[in-house]
Amino acid sequence: MGKDINDKRIKLEETALALFAFFMGMGGGLLSPFIYIFYRLFLIKNWHLKFDLYSILLLIGFLMSVIFSEYRIFSLQNFLVFFFMYIVYSLLRTSNITRESSDRIFDYWLFGSTLLAFGGMVGYLYSGVYADTPFMGKNGIGTLLATAVPISQVKLCCRGKLYDYLSFILITATLLLSMSQGAWIGLFLAEILLFVFGDKKIRKSILILALLLIVLFFIFSVHSFATGNRFLDFFYTRLDMTSNSKIDRIYIWRSSIKMFLDHPITGVGLGTFSLEYPDYILPGAREIIVSFAHNLPLNLLVETGIVGFLTFFSFLIYLYRRCLSSLKISKDNFYLMLLSSLTAYMGHQLFDGTMWSLHIGIVFWLLGALILNFDEKS
Repeated sequence: MGKDINDKRIKLEETALALFAFFMGMGGGLLSPFIYIFYRLFLIKNWHLKFDLYSILLLIGFLMSVIFSEYRIFSLQNFLVFFFMYIVYSLLRTSNITRESSDRIFDYWLFGSTLLAFGGMVGYLYSGVYADTPFMGKNGIGTLLATAVPISQVKLCCRGKLYDYLSFILITATLLLSMSQGAWIGLFLAEILLFVFGDKKIRKSILILALLLIVLFFIFSVHSFATGNRFLDFFYTRLDMTSNSKIDRIYIWRSSIKMFLDHPITGVGLGTFSLEYPDYILPGAREIIVSFAHNLPLNLLVETGIVGFLTFFSFLIYLYRRCLSSLKISKDNFYLMLLSSLTAYMGHQLFDGTMWSLHIGIVFWLLGALILNFDEKS
């Protein structure tokens, strides 16, 4: 009887994680953690949390930025969003998922990402400029799809079914159409990791990806000439190093450095960049309303100071170290998939700042929990 109950709970846990991954991959990061919490607390009835030293230090570092912030109430509201994601992470750390059943989770993740890619493709065909959807812009789409591509590649190498190829093509095509340079760079960094640590099949998938991107660019270019849409015009602005968007980023980064130097220890407060930035606008800067620094390290230094910066990167290095250790011992591409997916995600954060938003940030915590959970089991 006890074994039957335990098996039922494990199946419910797998279903909860599959739904979590599906909605997250589809861009429904606002919905996915609530579904998972509902399953855990009311169906599985497992309230256990698991904490680790580096994540607790990160939590403390961010809390200190709130306590010493001039915008304490506003910063506290942002911290509560962060704390909610941390609770979800702590619940995920106690999940009983196995290596075998994890395939289902990543299948649902890719299914959700494929639907998101389809929606983004429809958005491109409607606007004729770049991929977007009514509920998620091009940068958000870029982040999620760049994170999904390494997963799709490993699935191709392990399984190679027709659906895997179709999903891989659609996700890659929409990632190209997202015009998100940060996502492209993140994927490039992930591919370097796959090349360095991957086997022959993985390296072959990198070549396939490169050829696919060339073919897709040719197809979209022909379509742009035929229809007169703005795909090529907008694409060339992505390559222009003197474009307004790139110059604006440089102004924001220079202002961010000054903000950090004035608040070096605990920063201006988590999530309060937009409130402090108007006092640091440089002459010649065009953007007046800026939500974040468009660079995660700078954003951390500004909002959480050196304390938050060090605690976050200590946690991130810990994740990489544990995953690399498991990969070295097991030679299992599963760990390479997790590591490269995390790298694609983090690479985009060098040019964006959506990491603490619930719909995008939850990806980081899911990957972190999976890395540590499977590392401990291995």
